[in-house]
Amino acid sequence: MAKKATPGTRKTPANTLTRGHKKKARTRRQLLDAALRIYAHAGVGDLALNTLAEEAGVSNGTVYNYFRSREEVLEAVGLELAVQLSEQILTVSEAVDSGAERLSIAVRTFMNKARTDPDWTRALITVVRYAEGMRSALATYLRADLQAGRRQGDFHYAHEEMAMSMVISATLGAMNLLVEDGEVEHADRIAAEMVLQALGVPAGEAGRIAGLPLPGEGG
Repeated sequence: MAKKATPGTRKTPANTLTRGHKKKARTRRQLLDAALRIYAHAGVGDLALNTLAEEAGVSNGTVYNYFRSREEVLEAVGLELAVQLSEQILTVSEAVDSGAERLSIAVRTFMNKARTDPDWTRALITVVRYAEGMRSALATYLRADLQAGRRQGDFHYAHEEMAMSMVISATLGAMNLLVEDGEVEHADRIAAEMVLQALGVPAGEAGRIAGLPLPGEGG
């Protein structure tokens, strides 16, 4: 004889759970995109949760389902920005063994992003100063390239943490110049060449590495 279902124990269909997760992911993405717009045009200090709700077109209660404070929003946006670009860089540089070449690819990718997406770049420059999680994520990728370049005899620096700070600051400064002052011809190559030279790569070699076609660009 078939057992009767116990009241209150009916399972939720898997497809219903999937739809719920997809909806939550879409709403979270909607909130992060709205936060990016606020950071790009108004700055970190002007993001309040009710402002975020208005910008995203959702209720205040919806915002509180995802974030309890604006600090949580900041960390989430910072990590999202870091993951987005880091994954893009890894995709194009995964077959490259040279730490110097990988670092050049990273700098040029950041610079090209600044050229094509100024709002994203303004948000990045604003958020990176405050989001510890973002800085840690970026440092993880950068440290590996610096250490590889040093092992391979291309980089020469006295202090790793200072070298990382210098690379990040120089790249963000160059991105900000591009966004605020307009187009600079070959800005990506110039920035990469200068960063490589600062890490001890001879001028001629730095220019050669910075001038290599980006993976997927062709000759």
